[in-house]
Amino acid sequence: MNIRIVVADERKAAFFDVSRPETGLADRGSLENPAAGLKDSDLETDRPGRRYGGPTGAAPGRGGPPAHHHGVGGERSTERHELMLFAKNVGQRIEADRVKHEFDKLVLVAPPKMLGLIRQALPSAAQSMLVNEVAKDLLHRGNAAILNAVPRDAFARIH
Repeated sequence: MNIRIVVADERKAAFFDVSRPETGLADRGSLENPAAGLKDSDLETDRPGRRYGGPTGAAPGRGGPPAHHHGVGGERSTERHELMLFAKNVGQRIEADRVKHEFDKLVLVAPPKMLGLIRQALPSAAQSMLVNEVAKDLLHRGNAAILNAVPRDAFARIH
């Protein structure tokens, strides 16, 4: 039985295999998020739109009461969109490895926001192999910390 452990944050996802806790983690590669750490202004070519408010909707200096000036950014930022695309890439890698029968069980380890995005990006076949989730940022803590965070019941035999 082979367990695939995917450890991710907003910048990188690392893939490991393990059969028993005492055997340690086997590195199976990683994915980098090239957009990680960039601000919306670095990811976009245009600035957010502007609108003027007030009872008449008139721009300032056009008569009537003074209007309010608002930046229009929308609900979704480009940064969040890029993060969602990265999570989708992680999900695609997991699915490709599942199709190649590289693992029997799946464990995800990531901070809560990233964990949710990866979970949403997983196809249903890969989701059915998900046995545990660990909502912690452990990517840079070392293999021992990662392995210690995985619940021992993940190593139970599949019936």
